[in-house]
Amino acid sequence: METVSISEAKEHLEDLIARAARGEDVRISVPHHGTARLVVDPAEVTKRRPERIPGRWTGRIHIPEDRLLEPLSDEELTWLSGEAST
Repeated sequence: METVSISEAKEHLEDLIARAARGEDVRISVPHHGTARLVVDPAEVTKRRPERIPGRWTGRIHIPEDRLLEPLSDEELTWLSGEAST
């Protein structure tokens, strides 16, 4: 268990949160109020986004070479602007 001052906690809050997420007991001493305990909900830690994997969508999207730099049609521009609902 480590107790840090409020000024130290302000300077190193991100590090203290990471330590609390790892299960360490972190306490912050607040003058005239006592001590506050920093707790990270374990359920929230497991809700992290899945790891991004470069190239995961390779081969799933195909844009023909001749259409790649072609201007958009009036129908496509209307759809992109949201003027027409489908």
